[in-house]
Order: sequence, then C-alpha cells, then structure tokens
Amino acid sequence: MELLNKSESEILEAVTPITKSMADAWSNDDYEKFISYFEVEKKAALNHEAFTKQRSWVAEELGTYSLNRLDTIHINPSNIVITWKVDFANRDEPGLGIYRFKEVNGKLLVSSCIYFH
Repeated sequence: MELLNKSESEILEAVTPITKSMADAWSNDDYEKFISYFEVEKKAALNHEAFTKQRSWVAEELGTYSLNRLDTIHINPSNIVITWKVDFANRDEPGLGIYRFKEVNGKLLVSSCIYFH
C-alpha cells in the first residue's frame, strides 16, 4: 500500500472506512469490531474489560458518537495522524477524534486513537 507515498485524498479514502467502522463499533458496544484494525500490541492493551469500562464512563455522559467532518491530516515519516470533528448524541458541542495509523506488512492499522470532549 505504501500509504506514506499517497496523496491526502488517497489517504482519506483508505482511513475513512476504518474510522467510521470504529465509531459504529463504539456506539454499538462491539469490542471485536472496534479493535479489528488495531496493531497486535494495541489489541492486547485494550482488553474487553477495559473497553467496556471506558465505554460505560463516556457513553453515560456523552452517548454515542459519529464522525462529523475531517479536521486535519498530518503525515509523519512513520505514521499518519487523522483528526475528525465528532458529534456526541448527548451534547451540542463537537469533540475531537484523533487516530494514528501505521502501515504494517502492507496493511493499514490503527496504532492509537483518542477522543477529546
């Protein structure tokens, strides 16, 4: 894939389905789908219990979330950082979803993600 050599529109085309899938998985409490694009080490770090605990804290206050619009694409020598504005069901103000992607053996994987609200 050689993602780092692609244009911003090609990068966005590759990462958007992954970030949308993660948003859907989070909103539907689907742990396996949420971690399906994680690097192996990240899957181990976010076990099902930790996912459920984090989700219960956030979902209680903010509800589900969906991607609103692309904010930034930042290309580093070893990874790509995508920032989205996100909408929360229980709040008028948008939040921020930050996803870091790496290419591992030709496969695009999430190496980290965080949400600010």
